[in-house]
Amino acid sequence: MNFFACFLQMLLLLCAPPFILGAVAWVLQWLYGTMVGDEGAGRPLMLAATVLSTPLREIGHVLACMLCLHRVEEFCLLDVHAPEGEWGFVEHSYNPRNPIAIFGNFLYALAPCLIGLLAVLVVFSACFYGVLPSFFEEIGRLGEEGADFGAYVKAAFLLIPAMFTQGEAPMVLRIVGCVLLLGICSGIHVSPAEITDAVGGFLIFTVPVALVSGILMLLDERALRLAFSGLHALCAGVIALFSVVLLCLAALVALGFVFGVLRTLFSRGEAGGEV
Repeated sequence: MNFFACFLQMLLLLCAPPFILGAVAWVLQWLYGTMVGDEGAGRPLMLAATVLSTPLREIGHVLACMLCLHRVEEFCLLDVHAPEGEWGFVEHSYNPRNPIAIFGNFLYALAPCLIGLLAVLVVFSACFYGVLPSFFEEIGRLGEEGADFGAYVKAAFLLIPAMFTQGEAPMVLRIVGCVLLLGICSGIHVSPAEITDAVGGFLIFTVPVALVSGILMLLDERALRLAFSGLHALCAGVIALFSVVLLCLAALVALGFVFGVLRTLFSRGEAGGEV
């Protein structure tokens, strides 16, 4: 493996899963919000998907600002009475000549996903206990066998059926876990605006990745394999947790579609009755 191949693979493994899957999650949560709306009968459904997810998301934003020297002008973790559905927000500023602050835009985009996936991990540990140890054992086995990345991805997507077929948690607790996951999944996404703002920070992030790649090129093949086994395991974990998030968001979209159809039918019925 040459330097460029090592550098490119490291960037893809570290950045592609959270940004690509986070963008897909944004599309799904946007669809849900569009179908349900934040007024009238749809407001309780929006609140159900927002009360837990919005504070987690804004906590991630605030932490990113604190770590990367951004000044937090004002923030709100949750305001259920906010106009135009702006449930939470963080207003921040930074010095555009400070590379750490510029990198902060990159972390600002990813931090809500990192905090949200950590929350998913906590829910799994509490409500689906016994599932994650089996998953990590499988990932470890793949590393020992020197499996290719495709095997890691396949193992990642097996986490969803394992939620209901493996582990020792009773079904009632698993249902509670599903409800909690539905409540936090809407905040685990990367918006188009955040992706655009993160470009400068991403370019800065490539510098330490290039340095690490150069160091790996100086080591023996065994060290290189060990490093990429760790990256594959990390990437598989992110994909596995995101697959659960996307499944929950797809369920919300399906719920929003049914709600939208019923709302349309009832509104037409009321209009026909008035005539």
